[in-house]
Amino acid sequence: MTGVGRTIDRRAFLAGVVGTAAGSAGCLGQLQASVDRDTPEQVSLSIMTVPADEDRAPVQISRHLTENLARGGIDATVQPVTTEQLLRDVLINHDFELYVGQYPGFFDPDYLYGLVHSRFAEEQGWQNPFGYANVSEVDGLLERQRQANDRETVLEELQAVLLEEAPFSVIVYPEEPRAIREDRYSGWRHRSLEQPLGYLSLDAHEAARREGDREADTLYMGITDRRITRNRNPFAVEFRHRGIIMGLMYDSLGRHLNGSIVPWLARDWEWNDGPRTTIRLRLREGLQWHDGEALTATDVAFTYRFLLDTTMSDENPVIPTPRFRSRSSLVESVEVIGDREVEFSLVDCREEVGLRALTVPLVPAHVWRERTDVTSITGVEGSNVTEALVWDNPEPVGSGPLQYADAIVDERLELTRFDDHFLRDELPDDTALEEFAGGPPYEWIRFLYSPSQANLVELLQAGRLDASAASLTATEVPRAERASNVSVRVERTNAHYHVGFNNRNAPLSNPRFRAAVARLVDREYLRTEIFEGFATPSLSPLGLRTTAGDEWQSNHPNGFAGRSGTGTVDETTAHELFRKAGYMYNENDELVARQ
Repeated sequence: MTGVGRTIDRRAFLAGVVGTAAGSAGCLGQLQASVDRDTPEQVSLSIMTVPADEDRAPVQISRHLTENLARGGIDATVQPVTTEQLLRDVLINHDFELYVGQYPGFFDPDYLYGLVHSRFAEEQGWQNPFGYANVSEVDGLLERQRQANDRETVLEELQAVLLEEAPFSVIVYPEEPRAIREDRYSGWRHRSLEQPLGYLSLDAHEAARREGDREADTLYMGITDRRITRNRNPFAVEFRHRGIIMGLMYDSLGRHLNGSIVPWLARDWEWNDGPRTTIRLRLREGLQWHDGEALTATDVAFTYRFLLDTTMSDENPVIPTPRFRSRSSLVESVEVIGDREVEFSLVDCREEVGLRALTVPLVPAHVWRERTDVTSITGVEGSNVTEALVWDNPEPVGSGPLQYADAIVDERLELTRFDDHFLRDELPDDTALEEFAGGPPYEWIRFLYSPSQANLVELLQAGRLDASAASLTATEVPRAERASNVSVRVERTNAHYHVGFNNRNAPLSNPRFRAAVARLVDREYLRTEIFEGFATPSLSPLGLRTTAGDEWQSNHPNGFAGRSGTGTVDETTAHELFRKAGYMYNENDELVARQ
């Protein structure tokens, strides 16, 4: 042992140890272990993402971030897994450090309530998968934006705090190209294919004729996500993305249409923000499930109770569905008034927020009440899972305009028109839904799976598909544009790509560390090099609607720690950011935890 005030070079000390400890391997091992414990290790991070053949953007973003983390002295690796495994590890098991992925999209900024409110930190699904908790500030702002008259001001304040806290970091809002043919169906440009209504507002050229391999009265759509051929459970978060196909089979009380929420299965409703915030709602007459059973107010009440607790009991544990929690959390209770009438009691909120609760899919009580037992499944940690959350739901019973017909795993899914749907009836006073009157203009719809986007374009040109339900990567757009009888439609989306941080463990439990990592992403570089211009770079979680404008899209003070567009971080700036976060560098410029 050295004396008080005496210093000794580390290499000389170890050399001395080796010299005096020859022939005493056990003692040397103990001494070496002691030295190793006292030597700070380099900070290392694992970035989980999907492989390039499922979505090339996340893995390329991950590699870009890995390179800049290395310049910041951090040892980072990319861990590709399947989409299903990524969603299961991130959204259900919370077993990750960082991930790069795509949020399913949103219509209203209240989506942030579910995404980052501390009340959801231990739940499954897109409810706060980051384990983030800022009760005093962020939770308060999330509550206020639901109620405030100056909502935009509150939202801007919330966005600024989230940028500083960085529970996750938005990268870009992609523009999604889709390839289509118009020789049998038109109206593709009238409504977005991001939502189910885009499939219901098409116009058939008289009766769609047979063309090539496409049968008459059948709409052929190409998909690159095979999960829908395997699982049709609307609550299974690892199998669902935006729920477009689920939205064709399952109806809701209201639908998003032209910037607002309008009655769908509901005939009408009355909003009351008196002493209690309520919605009194009447269902349309003669509603049916696909199996012929009547759809009544009892099914409505069942659905909302089921969303809050899939055990449907008064005992613990309470196991909510891992989807739609942001919307179901708006509902305090549902009272059945009659066969066709219900009253919702809501939390205190603005009407535009509260109506979101009416956009969840209704499910039949006679099917789902048999799926309430607690169970377990391989790959899902813990015991808080019910049969309802792991059931494949192979032959779904919904009430939507299209019903399940058949499926072949990893090949196709077939739906057929539900002729007892209310859209098939006369809608003389439903001017908002006039364009959907009569129901789908086809008898069948077939979603054909292909793992290759290039193959989808070839199938379109060969006359075997009518359109691509999947968006194309920028590299496939020129191929589609060159194909005869095929055109490309580009849509903007709020389904942002982002980096998600697991806030539960160090070093990512440190907001300054997370914010420093977020500044290593060059969004402008990614826009040009990866998305080839088909994206809008942004730091804003509020989408392209933020009132802060271009500042959040480029040249933000908390933006890239380097010259925007180059892709290469400034090492001096990066090192300073991590030092301010409480970390230090060793003699090899490796970032290490402060002792």
